[in-house]
Amino acid sequence: MREQQPVPSATRVFRCERVTYRTMEADEITEVSRHTALDPAEAIRLIRLDVRALAAELPPMERHRALSWVDGGGCVGAVGALHRGEPCGLSLSHRGAWIEWTVRPGFNSSAGLEDLLLD
Repeated sequence: MREQQPVPSATRVFRCERVTYRTMEADEITEVSRHTALDPAEAIRLIRLDVRALAAELPPMERHRALSWVDGGGCVGAVGALHRGEPCGLSLSHRGAWIEWTVRPGFNSSAGLEDLLLD
């Protein structure tokens, strides 16, 4: 009989990305930043901090929309979606540019992909 090898453990993570496009048409990427959070609340907290930092510079309608998401149900719904394993995001216009924040649930493993595939 073949001996069972221990299965490498995988950690649930949340991959966060902020993409800034040159124009509202999202035609050319000017900046990308990525990080990994260990839980949904941390991932959304980082987006909230980022959006708050931009809020004073946003046009009134976008500022209202951004702060409604940050302080209202938008961020709560986003945390819920991540707990269900669903991605979430937010998009805003800022000084003629388009900014998108996305968070995708995933797994991080210290083992390589070949180690996770079992016979």
